[in-house]
Amino acid sequence: MSGLVVFDVDGTFLDSYTLFEKSIRDYSKLNGLPEPFYEAIRHGYSDPHSHDFKWGVSREEQVAHLITVFNLMDEWSMSGDPARTPSLFESVEEVLLTLKDNGHTLAIVTSKPEAPLLHLLEYHKIKNVFSAHRTWDDIARRKEKEKPEPDMLISVMKELNFKPDRTVMVGDTTMDVRMGRAANTHKIGVAWGMHPVLHLEDAGAHHIVDTHFRNIVPAVKKILG
Repeated sequence: MSGLVVFDVDGTFLDSYTLFEKSIRDYSKLNGLPEPFYEAIRHGYSDPHSHDFKWGVSREEQVAHLITVFNLMDEWSMSGDPARTPSLFESVEEVLLTLKDNGHTLAIVTSKPEAPLLHLLEYHKIKNVFSAHRTWDDIARRKEKEKPEPDMLISVMKELNFKPDRTVMVGDTTMDVRMGRAANTHKIGVAWGMHPVLHLEDAGAHHIVDTHFRNIVPAVKKILG
């Protein structure tokens, strides 16, 4: 039977962390900041108010610097410069097309702003495989709450007419998993992104893909049949 497969973006199918870490390193040097503790950023960037990145400034300033780097990354990713454009993980296009060929509907729920998301989907020629998306802009546009609240995921399910038991949320962070849990969907955690397997399992991911993006296909098949 067909279902809805909803993807997070950064760290899930877009390999953005390597460029993100380089951006933080360059930004820190430019602004006279010590290098932060990158492992803390990897685990805590999706919930920065709850983490200390040991950046040599106050917690409030750390969050402000992190947001600035996020915005710079978005600007650079729309520049057309391949060196500043995050790449797809291996086999992403193949997997997305296979899921579509298997009859599934694909969508996106991300905290990334809409403009850089759409640019990157066009850049990597995968925009047309997705039937809907929710982004940071929908927090204001639709008054939907940010992850891990279920608002954006529930909104996508309603738009595409899918029930939670026929929906799979795929993501690399505990925020993605907790959102799926709050929306009562199935949850697949991928282990090549920001958060390790133990954190994903503790958040409620009962299905883990930890080897290759291609293994999302059999994982979805196991869940949805």
